[in-house]
Formats: sequence, structure tokens, C-alpha cells
Amino acid sequence: MNEHLEPVFKILLPALEEAGIDCWVYGGVGVAAFAGKFIRKNKDVDIFVKETDFGKTKLLLDNLCNKNNYNLKSSISKETGRPKIEDKIFSVIPVYQKVNKVIFKYNKNKLDKLGNQEYPDKILERVERNILNYRFFTPQNKFIKEMFINHIKARPDKNKRDNFKKDARAIFTSEEYEKYMGLNK
Repeated sequence: MNEHLEPVFKILLPALEEAGIDCWVYGGVGVAAFAGKFIRKNKDVDIFVKETDFGKTKLLLDNLCNKNNYNLKSSISKETGRPKIEDKIFSVIPVYQKVNKVIFKYNKNKLDKLGNQEYPDKILERVERNILNYRFFTPQNKFIKEMFINHIKARPDKNKRDNFKKDARAIFTSEEYEKYMGLNK
């Protein structure tokens, strides 16, 4: 189902690990990790690293992508100043570790109503996952769920999308689904 993502799991993530860079998968593939299996086709793999490792990550990815003919793009948010590295099958952002908390910097605009999001520093405790022999790390399930809830609050326009509904059904109880999705089963 997600064979197109294999280079992320077989090349990129192992290279980050070998370089001593801790990284976490989140987003749709993080939801799949929560569910213990891929539940839908994922467009890409969302990854975060500590801000202190972002420069080293960018250098490593520049080299990997040049070697493997990937079209790496780098951007910096005008609103938050947060950089992002991406290709068609992955994106990497930094998170900012402060005393007892970790900050995800997101633009606040007409679609995304929350902007920056803060989580306890325990979000950086890595949980090893294995789906279809793809080994990777995510935050704990409670943080995957919390991030998904925050995404719902930030982007309620996505509640009608089939992929979003599949993700919600994979991690929510029926009561949570009703509460957060505001939709009928």
C-alpha cells in the first residue's frame, strides 16, 4: 500500500539514526504506528527532529538526495521562521525544546487556527515501531492522539476528507470520534 515510501524507511531514517540524529515520525504514518498497520495510502512521511540537530539533518539529507536523485526543497516560514526540508515522499521540521516542553511552530492563518503548539518534553521519548518491516520511531500513542486532536482543532475543514476520517477511526473510540469529528458514524 505504501511501497512508494520505502526509500524513507530503508535509506533516510537509517541514515539519520546512523548519524546519531534522533527523529520521530508523526502525522498520517504516526497514526498508522498507533494502529499497528497502514490503514490508508500515505502521501508522505512527516518527521521531526530537535532544532539542535536540524542543521546536521539538512546537510545529511542534501547529500542523500543528491546521491539518490531526489528533489529536495528547503523553505523557511515567513511567519514563524521555522525551516522545513521536503521531498515528495517526506518532510522534516525542527521542534524547539525548552524547559519541560517542546514547541512545534506552525503558521497561524485562516485555515490553521492554532499556530504554535506546545507539548510536554515527554513527547521526545521514542517508541520503536515496525510496520511491514519498516522500522521507525514515533512519540508515545497518547501524543500521537493529542497531536491529531490539535490538528482537528487547527484544521476543521479536513474533517470531511476520507483519509482524515480513516485516521480518526484508527485512533479514536467511538465516543472520541463523535466528540472530535462531529460526524455520524
